[in-house]
Amino acid sequence: MYGLGATQPVTKTLIPARGDRPAVKVTFNPQPSALSLRAARRAVAAVLQRDPGAIEEAGDAFSKAIIRLNITGWEGIGDQDDQPVEPTPDVEMRGEAGEIVSVEPGTISAFIAEPRLFEAADREYVMPWTKLDAEKNGYAPSLAGTSAGAMPEDDTATTPAAPKSPDDVTSAPTADTKPKRKPAKPSGR
Repeated sequence: MYGLGATQPVTKTLIPARGDRPAVKVTFNPQPSALSLRAARRAVAAVLQRDPGAIEEAGDAFSKAIIRLNITGWEGIGDQDDQPVEPTPDVEMRGEAGEIVSVEPGTISAFIAEPRLFEAADREYVMPWTKLDAEKNGYAPSLAGTSAGAMPEDDTATTPAAPKSPDDVTSAPTADTKPKRKPAKPSGR
């Protein structure tokens, strides 16, 4: 059966408390939303269209989209004056015709731009989900019996057939496929 995901948000400690600095804890959706998965696939496609060999950059684009659209709250993150800030999305500024004129980055973009926070969120939220998703969607033992984890049926052979006696073992005749040597021609002709 297909297992349903969790329904309660999850809080991950990304950076432990140090001295008078509080721990950085981030609350995420229980699992990536459908919207974030579509955005992540589009981000990967855009990177690979520019450069088909940019696998690392594509992976980062995937993780950034998942993190950006699944953060619901955090603790231990502040501004330059150590005042707590809340997670806010980017704000698109639109022109008269509805086109995007500019984008004002929110605090979630600043979070993603911070390498230590991004790497920790990727390690603690994105990677465990992708591993779990891979196990649910193709890497689990096959019910059809084709994987190593599947149990053989009673009428399925589990050991190779052995010859009845050593005389029953014969080698199949093979034709000599090595080309015959040609005599050398005298030089100069």
